[in-house]
Amino acid sequence: MRLLLCVLLLLIMLPLSGCGYSAYGLYDDKRLMDTITDDKGIATAIKTDLLDNSFSQGWGTAVYCYYGNVFLVGEVPQNMRDKAVTIARRHQGVRSVTTHWFSPATSETSDLVLSARLRTALIRKDKLSSTRIDTEVNAGRVVLLGVVENAAERGLALDAARHVEGVTSVKSYLMTPPTDKSDTLSPVAVDAASPSRPAGKDAAAGNDASRPASGASSLEERSL
Repeated sequence: MRLLLCVLLLLIMLPLSGCGYSAYGLYDDKRLMDTITDDKGIATAIKTDLLDNSFSQGWGTAVYCYYGNVFLVGEVPQNMRDKAVTIARRHQGVRSVTTHWFSPATSETSDLVLSARLRTALIRKDKLSSTRIDTEVNAGRVVLLGVVENAAERGLALDAARHVEGVTSVKSYLMTPPTDKSDTLSPVAVDAASPSRPAGKDAAAGNDASRPASGASSLEERSL
């Protein structure tokens, strides 16, 4: 009986890769149930389409979807990026496509270790519902995605991420729920400024390419 309970707990904690939300955070997601289902279907369809079209870096590309807004995050060769966007845009229900491409880089801290530290920091952050936040980590660079309650909660997530040991830059694509189902949302990219240096003195990384959806702010990722 004890073993069964442990197995069930483990299954609950496992994230559903590429679906834009995690199983353990489903109850706390601010999206309506039908919207969550639609988003999951869109993300899965795009991921499958990338692989079916001989997309060589398909497994290295994470696909997320929130309210029909799609995010492609990963390492993709320059000559494959437009193709990935074209594939994503042709799916029914897609309202926008935002890309965040990482350039090849190395880090003293492994992505697995840094991901664990980041998740722990988000969970421990007071007044932050971390179960609605998805994360991507690549050589010290962090991308936050998902749906948060408000701008204050987004700020808490940014603050938690930028103080994690080994993190060199943070970019947030965290969204707030629409007030009405018919509202048009444009994801906005937000950078975390260094807690120890004025924002104006932060050096832009200049390596990661981010293509926001139409209407979104275009900001360079900043080093911490």
